[in-house]
Amino acid sequence: MPWRSLMRYLTNNEELIRRLSESYPIRRAAQLTAYFFNVSKDKFIEHRGKYERAGGWDKTKKDMRDDFKGVQDIGKEYISTLFRPYTDTWANYKNLREQQEKDRTSTPPTSTTKKPTSNSNNRKKPSP
Repeated sequence: MPWRSLMRYLTNNEELIRRLSESYPIRRAAQLTAYFFNVSKDKFIEHRGKYERAGGWDKTKKDMRDDFKGVQDIGKEYISTLFRPYTDTWANYKNLREQQEKDRTSTPPTSTTKKPTSNSNNRKKPSP
């Protein structure tokens, strides 16, 4: 809080402000500020005609819209690539479950075990 009262005192002190305004650094800063303001204004006026001939504000809005859409597309592609292993796994799991449900409901239960056959012709003969 003492800073606030000190700054209020310094900014309300007319003698101090007059002496500062006559100092070289403050005068030079004011000169440079005025110079850069005028130069930038002249450059703006000079290039305004080129800008308007190139399409003006409407072209700028369209370009920004297109750039934003491009960024959105890149983001969507990145997110889908990032989460693809999880979504693929979930889709495969769902497909597998659906296939199992179809198999259960479409085919009657049958025994899939084979009875062993004792066929002597299938045995290997010892080599001499």
